[in-house]
Amino acid sequence: MSHRLLQDPGLPVANPTTSYWQTPPNLDVLDIQSPSLPEERDVVILGSGITGLSVSWWLTQLSDSLSISVLDARQICSGATGRNGGRINCTAVQDYAKYRKIFGKEKAVQIVRFELAHFNAIYEFAKEAGANVLERSEVRRVGAVSAVFSQEKLLELKRMLEDFELAFPDLKGEWKIVDRTEAVEVYKIANAHGALVGKAGAAWPYRMVTSVFANLQSKFADRFSLEANTPAISVDRQGTGDYPYNVVTPRGIIKAKHVVHLQNPASGFPKRSNSSWSFLIDDVLDYATQSPTTGHIVIGGGETNGKAEVLGIPSDAEEDILALSHLGGILPAAFGVSQWGHEVESKTRIAASWTGILCNSLDKVPMVGMLTQKLLDRPAGNLESAEWISSGYGGYGMVNAFLCGKNLAHMIARVDLDGNESLPEAYYITPERIGMLQRILKKVLNSRQEHARALL
Repeated sequence: MSHRLLQDPGLPVANPTTSYWQTPPNLDVLDIQSPSLPEERDVVILGSGITGLSVSWWLTQLSDSLSISVLDARQICSGATGRNGGRINCTAVQDYAKYRKIFGKEKAVQIVRFELAHFNAIYEFAKEAGANVLERSEVRRVGAVSAVFSQEKLLELKRMLEDFELAFPDLKGEWKIVDRTEAVEVYKIANAHGALVGKAGAAWPYRMVTSVFANLQSKFADRFSLEANTPAISVDRQGTGDYPYNVVTPRGIIKAKHVVHLQNPASGFPKRSNSSWSFLIDDVLDYATQSPTTGHIVIGGGETNGKAEVLGIPSDAEEDILALSHLGGILPAAFGVSQWGHEVESKTRIAASWTGILCNSLDKVPMVGMLTQKLLDRPAGNLESAEWISSGYGGYGMVNAFLCGKNLAHMIARVDLDGNESLPEAYYITPERIGMLQRILKKVLNSRQEHARALL
């Protein structure tokens, strides 16, 4: 496992599984390329998921002159954004408990408010981003039900909610605990001992991202381009000129002022996952969302925390047979035969299955900002010209990526951003944080496998 954690994830595999969200594909941008690569760009963005879209969108809104190219090693939006569960769901009560243990109360409150800001931010963006984007992307409010299947877990949820309401008095009443009777009679989860009930959001991320990218390509054709199937083989800095970075691809070299690294799963420490309700059974977390148009239920999870076999696997080409078996049975197990019905022999209810890659930081929160010299094997930049990153969402990209991208765009454009949409202090790349992460990594690499898993 230590070897896998240190190895370069490399380029994304060429034959990924196809997710439910990516069918049908958006042919307007799927394999789009310029006839020839631009020679120079103010900003080159590596990655065409939701963070890449956010950075692109906000840079075009903040400046009427910046030139931008978005590169992807595969088809547009073929990575994590096109493979997730479609939930814009901040598990606020549980997240506050988790982050308070790691960072203390003040920073934990910042993180949770930032996560909670995502639904409104994405909803308003989808309304403004072009005709029919909101309708096509199905951004909507949904109820969130986090079911637990033991009395011990229910008591733990109650303690978490009490602590949460003390820290967020303005949100008191937004979440509530329901007992076993209500979980069964109202929410139809026959085998639950109780649940935490609140609000969340849901969307069709692939449609949103590809639709808006197509709009940007059309509206800003003179200074914006999408370059699918164009992997960045290397990035190096040559001198201090206007465009000091060479972004090397099989199609040629683009000279850039800024390079933005947004290939979340290809940034190091990937973790594979099979991708509204949540079901927590022992240490296995599953989540599900139902499409309002197709009626399909999309389930994600099926993997125990810290499972060593999937750590450091940078491929979304294969499926985990144990996870697939688990996901095929979790809904009848949770809802019970009385609600789910009997399985029909020879007729599967699984319409599609796929894998994706999660990228985790060692301190459980994203890394956002300018790449410093300690993180590079080439000269670091400055505010005039630099390399930037937003990565390490740990499977919670839908309540992190969009506003991380907005913050990154504001950093590059040197425009302040305030309020709940401003970046939490814990997300910034600082010398202190880098030193702490290096110490954690050293402990991981020097530990036996079971101890290393606990640290991760």
